[in-house]
Parts: sequence; C-alpha cells; structure tokens
Amino acid sequence: MRKRKMTWFLTVAAAIFLIAPDLVATGPESGGQDTNPTERTWTVAVLADLNGPYGSTEYDEHVTRAVEWIRTELEPDLVVVAGDMVAGQREELDYPAMWEAFHDVVTDRLAEAQIPMAVTPGNHDASEQPRFWMERIEFARQWNMRRPHLRFVDDAFYPFHYAFEMGPALFVSLDGTGVGDLDAAQLAWLDGVLEEHSHLELSILLSHVPQYAVAEGRQREIFDDDRLAELLEKHDVDMMISGHHHAYFPARRHGTYLLHAACLGSGPRPLLGDSQRSPRNVAVIRFGSQGIEEVKAFESPEFNTVVDHGELPESVGKGELRIWREDIAVETPDS
Repeated sequence: MRKRKMTWFLTVAAAIFLIAPDLVATGPESGGQDTNPTERTWTVAVLADLNGPYGSTEYDEHVTRAVEWIRTELEPDLVVVAGDMVAGQREELDYPAMWEAFHDVVTDRLAEAQIPMAVTPGNHDASEQPRFWMERIEFARQWNMRRPHLRFVDDAFYPFHYAFEMGPALFVSLDGTGVGDLDAAQLAWLDGVLEEHSHLELSILLSHVPQYAVAEGRQREIFDDDRLAELLEKHDVDMMISGHHHAYFPARRHGTYLLHAACLGSGPRPLLGDSQRSPRNVAVIRFGSQGIEEVKAFESPEFNTVVDHGELPESVGKGELRIWREDIAVETPDS
C-alpha cells in the first residue's frame, strides 16, 4: 500500500494557519449537550457525494429536496457530510464559485434552520494530490468561515481531521481523500483521541474513502489499512461513515457498523456483483446513552420510503475484504 507523503501537506497546512485566524467564526460552541442525556435521543442525517460534473455550480433536485426535507421535516441535531460537496479535482476551476453555489443550496439553508453541519474532505473538494493544493486551501478557507457551533475536543487541523462531542458520542473526522494506508501521524492522532475520550459511550468516525469496497468500479478505491482496522477493534469504534463509492450498504465487521452512504449527486453505482444502481437516499442515525438505536435510509426524492435492508445483498466483496450486512450474524467474518 502506498504511504502518504506529508511534506507537501505541511506546506499547505502552514498556509492555512497563516490565513485561518481572520476566518474562524466566533461564538459559543455546543455539542448538543443535555441536562439529562440519559433520557434523550440524538438524530444525525448523513449526506455524501453531492457534486455534479467538474466545475458545476448547479445542484441536482435530489440535493435540494433532501436539504428541504432535512430542515423542515427531519430536523436533526446534526448533519454530517462524507465529502465531495463540490466538483473539483481539476485544475483551473472556479473554486470560490462552486463553494458559493454549495453554501447557497446546502450550508446556508441548514444554518437558517439552526442545524449544524460537520464535513469531512473528499477527493473532489480537498484532494490529497499535490497538484490540487489550492483546492485544499480553499476547502480550509470555506469551512473556517462557516465553522459549526460544536463542542470541539481537538480542532488543531480543522476542517481536515478533527473531533467533537455530541451528547454521549465522540465524532472524529479523518482526512481520507486517497487510497492506500493513512499516514502514520494521523493514525497516531486517531489512537490518542479515541483513547482520551474512551469514557464516552459512542465513537463515530467520518471519512470519505471507506476501509472496504462496496461498489462496482471502485474495488481498489479503499484504505484496506490493517492499522486502521486494528484501531477500530482496539477502541471498540461503534461506527464508521464513508462515501466515495456512491452506493448504500450498511455493514458490520468485528463489531463496527460500517455505513457506506449513497450519493445524492451524479453517478450512483451498483453494489458489487449487482447491475442495478444504488438508489439515492439520506441515511438517518439515532443514538442515545445506550448506543446506536437505529439506522434508516430514506429514498430520494420524496423521502417517505425507507430502504429495506433485507433486500440488500447479505454480503459484498470476497475473502478478507468481504463484509456482511449489518443484520447478518457471522462467526467468521472472512468466510
């Protein structure tokens, strides 16, 4: 597996920190804390891959209707976005114009409803490839200007990798926009954050690229990082949310719920071994002090039909990369 080269990233990070102080939003931060958390349920809506064609400043009806449904009917405590909010990863695009369009359709609409949004970088809005370093700087600029009011516990590298609390849960965003192993520094940081906040009932990771493949044509576009898998087991991570594969598949492996989010933008893909494209949907997670209570996906564009997990394949992938649907109990996950 390819290792991340950090030199260019540190250069970009230095540029970010030079511009960031004048961009960070001010105001009190909250994490949805409650005076009696044992009696409440938190609701999180999951979005991913909202972008259209390269350079696009327009968003599909599936995106606009999803945002309206979230803000007027679902009214969650939090929206998380698993990357690819704009259609970058091509040089000489108008990055500010793309972000302006995204904020107009998504960010500002949710802000009007006082719904915080936590994002993680994707390959089309903050690619790790050195030639797209300007996109990463623009990503940092945009989200420092619209920093959500959350109870951050580690924001030194916000908005790339960072962590915050909400009720009994720790949320951790990973900077995972490329395939192969995560860099050792980020894995060490993740290990420390999970250890420091192990007193919380839940831990939920957010990444663009997944650990395992679920979609046709994306078999190699994964982490497949044994060290990350070991950390998930070591810290009993409850859930890992990812995008990039443009196909919905709720899986479970060694106790961790692997929520592969569908895309809302262009390019839905079939699950591995299938020929029919995965329908666009919005996943909804509900959790409380006892853990994750339910995960449902509501099909676009009406959002009144729940995806029947029983109609999804029992498993996808092969050999050591095979993962099973979240409701299937297996004694040997690799069998």
